[in-house]
Amino acid sequence: MTRIPTKTDRPDLRNFPDFLILGPQRTGTTWLFFNLHLHPEVLLHRMKETYFFSTLGRPEHANFRYPFLEDYLASFDEPISERIKKHYTCLRKSLAFYAPKIIGEATASYAVLPDDVIAGIVAMKPRIRGIIMLRDPIERAWSHAKKTLVRGHDGPVGFDRFRNYFESASQRQRADYPTMIAGWKKHLAPGNLYLGRYDRIARDPRPFLEDVETFLGVTTRALFFNRHLTIKLNPTSDARMPDDIQGFLEEFLAKEVEAYREILAEVGDGKAV
Repeated sequence: MTRIPTKTDRPDLRNFPDFLILGPQRTGTTWLFFNLHLHPEVLLHRMKETYFFSTLGRPEHANFRYPFLEDYLASFDEPISERIKKHYTCLRKSLAFYAPKIIGEATASYAVLPDDVIAGIVAMKPRIRGIIMLRDPIERAWSHAKKTLVRGHDGPVGFDRFRNYFESASQRQRADYPTMIAGWKKHLAPGNLYLGRYDRIARDPRPFLEDVETFLGVTTRALFFNRHLTIKLNPTSDARMPDDIQGFLEEFLAKEVEAYREILAEVGDGKAV
């Protein structure tokens, strides 16, 4: 088992997350993070993408921030000014004072963590819950490519560059829902992994958020002042998928698309497994 680095033999785990939004990328995790951040009973890390568990022992990684578990846990502490701000936001959005009952964080690369890292996380918090979001693998891949290769870049991106991106091991991992689900389900307690559907964010955001809140064991607050439920967050460009890329992905991800559809048939609008 990969050892999560600690400064002491018995670290204080009071700030260890009760739940993790696991990803993968481009499946609505930013929307979910934003809306749960407004919940008066949820202390959600102020930073989406802490990358702690996905950069363990990799100080050379661009997203490495916390050398030790204690550093990561300390980053959940909220200064008084932040708590006052949260009180105001929660009162305005849900007519309740900020009184967190659970702690969570969202890092979309956690969906594909190695088995030993997942085991280490669950060993520290046996009742931890996880959320994996499901999106059509072709749509997800194209959205991720637009963010990585198109947004903020000048000039056209050729087919070969897109193909190389889609064929990378990391992108294949993020299309493989059965493996990521099995990896987390192997270690989490029964019923502690929620499989959510990306398309519900546009189709029925309030019931979807209420389902997630019920899974997490907090009061459903999505019914209050819910204009924020329809806000698009972290959008990519509106570039249409070219026909050659569409054809390539349909063939390249055919098995992943079939597996995705089989999972949707099992989970319906969302399910804890």
